[in-house]
Amino acid sequence: MKLLQKWLINNFDWQALGLALLIIILTIIVTKGIVGVIFYQIEKRLSKRFAIWRDVLVAFEKPVKIAVLFAGFVWALHTARAPHLILQYVDAINKSVVMFSVGYGLYSLMSSLTDLFQYFGAKIHVEVDSIVMPFLKRTLQFVVMALTITMILSDWGINVNGVFAGLGLAGLAVSMAAQDPIKNLLGGIIIITEKPFQIGDNIESPSVAGIAEDITFRSTLVRTLDGALVVVPNATLSNEPITNWSRVEIRKIPLVFYLSLKTDTKELIAVSEETMRKLLVDDRFEEGTAKAFINQVTPYGYEFNVNVFLKMLPDTDFPGARADVNMIVLRILAAHNIQLSVNTKQMPQQ
Repeated sequence: MKLLQKWLINNFDWQALGLALLIIILTIIVTKGIVGVIFYQIEKRLSKRFAIWRDVLVAFEKPVKIAVLFAGFVWALHTARAPHLILQYVDAINKSVVMFSVGYGLYSLMSSLTDLFQYFGAKIHVEVDSIVMPFLKRTLQFVVMALTITMILSDWGINVNGVFAGLGLAGLAVSMAAQDPIKNLLGGIIIITEKPFQIGDNIESPSVAGIAEDITFRSTLVRTLDGALVVVPNATLSNEPITNWSRVEIRKIPLVFYLSLKTDTKELIAVSEETMRKLLVDDRFEEGTAKAFINQVTPYGYEFNVNVFLKMLPDTDFPGARADVNMIVLRILAAHNIQLSVNTKQMPQQ
């Protein structure tokens, strides 16, 4: 308070204050308008060859605005001849803001890491693994954040080693509580190194079935076939058998129907032959794999098995194809007036 009183008495200058206010206004105008326009114009003029650098511009646009805005504020304080002690602190803060802005830009750039690595990977003919990228992105974001904080603390004369030592003692105290996160982290590393699936693959395990959308330090995000997003802990998923249906070229559709024991034998043969003919002419199924037959006669009906192998293309809808086969069989049975078994009390569980 005394410092401000001394400044108001000895160094206060209306002209300098007015100029400082003008600098602040111009800085706001530059930050809000000109910087954004410059970034937009540069991005607009980038050719397709350099389109990848648009991610760099997007990542650093906000950090540059923050740095310019605070630099203008510091310039205004110098112009207003603020107390020397305040200027010292403001200059130090400005230096930290620049460090923070660079770190913030790099942190944001990690969100576009997949595109960057794919771009440079294509240049050197190296295939980029899709499941590694989300995990690597978050790892690098953590490293950038840690380095930025470390540099800022060191610049302010804070003993970083002492801070880390304190964190080590605190970490020892919470190590028991952190067992699950550590297990999930190790589970994520196992998934990434063993590569049982890629992002976008259709997977199935005892815990979940669906499309793998993302993997983090703690969990894997899977979109189920009904649209729900399931978060599965990496420790759980890494210890389970995982079926990757996206790596299967053909997938079997096995169906079982129990037909009434009153059905005529000729009708059973006709239904079997017609079902195979229908499935054989369908291009979605592997040639020669369609089978329709009476497997056995049971107290609860004729066991009518229908098996066919579906071609697993990128756009293949397995549940839809299975439903279509069901409907084909039911229509054929209806055309032949064959009833399904009604003796459900003895029927085995499928």
